[in-house]
Amino acid sequence: MNETSNKTNSKTSKLPLILIIIITIAVMLSGFLLMPGDDGERNRLLSILGTNNRGTLLQPVVLMADMPLSDQQDEPWLWQEQAPKWRLLLPFVGECTEACREFLYISRQVHIRLDKKSQRVKRVFLNLGAPLDDEMNALLKREHPYLTVVRGDEAKFLALLGAGNSHWSAEASRLFVVDQQGVAMMYYSPEHEGSDLLRDLKHLIKYSPEL
Repeated sequence: MNETSNKTNSKTSKLPLILIIIITIAVMLSGFLLMPGDDGERNRLLSILGTNNRGTLLQPVVLMADMPLSDQQDEPWLWQEQAPKWRLLLPFVGECTEACREFLYISRQVHIRLDKKSQRVKRVFLNLGAPLDDEMNALLKREHPYLTVVRGDEAKFLALLGAGNSHWSAEASRLFVVDQQGVAMMYYSPEHEGSDLLRDLKHLIKYSPEL
């Protein structure tokens, strides 16, 4: 009787470990299946997330690796060499106007409100005009110390967007969400609220694997 009881207890004690292993494998497999590898799979991911996303899906999506960029030291900044993170891309030309500063503020607050998930997101300020002046550099250093600042060419950025639906221009501000593979897939206009961006980001992070 004791021997039978001991065998039963031994089997029972192993159940939690087996369940943990099964759950871990399931999570890894689901992450693999949800990893967007092309346009169709990205659209499928967004379909899984729901059709009630607040941002506008970028049609067609844009591969940011095709955009030549440089850092503030004028060294090449290659998208494909960056850590795989979700990124908030803020492209602006010339003076950082009220809309520019509002997007900087909203993106920072959203990043903070992601709390423990904030490490999965980076913010990138894309300057498509003249080098930033001392005042702007001081503002970014003071109020946005974790912001990545890169430079690019306005004409090349417009060519990259092509005839897409973002209708971005120097006068029409947009904030783009770029996935972990460096593909811009969604955008927000000044009419969107910070809560819209926060809600969509939480959804995207929840249903995408951490690389």
